[in-house]
Amino acid sequence: MVEIFDVVDEDDNVIGKATRKEVHDKKLIHRSVMFFILDKKGRVFVTQRTKTKDMFPEYWSVTFGGHVDAGESYDDAVVREAREEAKIEGKPIFLRSFKKRIPEEKENSRVYAFVTDKMPKIDKEELKQGKFMTIEEIYDLLKNERFLPETKGLLKILREFQS
Repeated sequence: MVEIFDVVDEDDNVIGKATRKEVHDKKLIHRSVMFFILDKKGRVFVTQRTKTKDMFPEYWSVTFGGHVDAGESYDDAVVREAREEAKIEGKPIFLRSFKKRIPEEKENSRVYAFVTDKMPKIDKEELKQGKFMTIEEIYDLLKNERFLPETKGLLKILREFQS
């Protein structure tokens, strides 16, 4: 199945449609969702990507996420992605919008959180491992491991939410 995404401008207005390959190859701005999975103690579920990922293999991440399909809302996409990526159900908490601008990709993203008492179920083809960690433990891991480029900005958003 070919994935089709809305192409958007800096202000998130839809200006066209393109395939997943086109938005990545041409560095077109498209929409995505990112979400933290938190337990009742406020710990974050942190994952490590597999070595077979096309972007940032074996990097660590503090969020799950995915692309918003053409015509899909951010809110619908985050619920779908939580179900697909971690088998998590529930009502997402919207935290804020985030513009991801890195050499590899340009996304307008909305960041959410899910609070759960369940252990997320990860896809072993996508993710090597995952575990709940405190913010302090994440900052310790940041010193020695590779994390996705947007991690520090996302942790700032999380700290604002938790304070």
